[in-house]
Amino acid sequence: MNLKQLLSGILTPSECGELKNSFDVVGSVAQLEIPESLEPKEKMIANKILETFKNIKTVVKKVDKTEGEFRVRPVKILAGIPSTETVQRENGLNLKLDLNKVFYTPRLSNERLRILKQIKKGDFVADLFCGVGPYAILIAKFSKSRKVFANDLNPDAYNYLIENVKKNKALKIECFNKDAKDFHKLKADKVIMNIPKFSENFLSVAFDNCRKGGLVYYYCFAKEDELKDRVAEIKKAGHCRILKKTKCGDIGPGTFRWCIDFKIT
Repeated sequence: MNLKQLLSGILTPSECGELKNSFDVVGSVAQLEIPESLEPKEKMIANKILETFKNIKTVVKKVDKTEGEFRVRPVKILAGIPSTETVQRENGLNLKLDLNKVFYTPRLSNERLRILKQIKKGDFVADLFCGVGPYAILIAKFSKSRKVFANDLNPDAYNYLIENVKKNKALKIECFNKDAKDFHKLKADKVIMNIPKFSENFLSVAFDNCRKGGLVYYYCFAKEDELKDRVAEIKKAGHCRILKKTKCGDIGPGTFRWCIDFKIT
């Protein structure tokens, strides 16, 4: 049952048409996108979701775009337990986080597995915008990597990262609360650059910290016809070979999150 079907008894057909078919679930929290025209009925919508899905304890709505240097998208509680802290169970991990303090999206779950499968025995992996650790902890726990660097500038994300590393017994991780531009010449085998809104500002960081022959996983936002411009930016920043372009979900009408895999040459 999708969201429109669920709410067909309390919203008119035209009102249902304004909603998206689905919503994100992070741990026990449901995240909705409520159009302004339906705000008078938002609590009714939230309570219906609570009644229907027993695993959901809190319903929130996204109230703004992802913003600020810490990439946080604020949410407002509509119903249920009055807390935005939860534990997300994903890919064999338990990740504690607070939606009003850190950036997190469940939509990259399969993408994180894709990266995990590319980690080789003995690899040194640097995740320079790691958030609460969904990539770094997954790699440290389930790959044969030699070591993993996990870094995030957001102090709240760093604190949750430390807790999640302990909770998941992920050895081989060194955690940092630094600006990614403070890292130099790491010579990592794999570098994860998951900061799509500001990715072009950190291309030099990717080239500086990945060894020759190493791989960079570079996330960005672009429309289909803009992707060539993102590729051109990468090639202008340093010597490399583009290996793959993976679409990792939409973020708006016609705009997508992409991961561009490239090899340092």
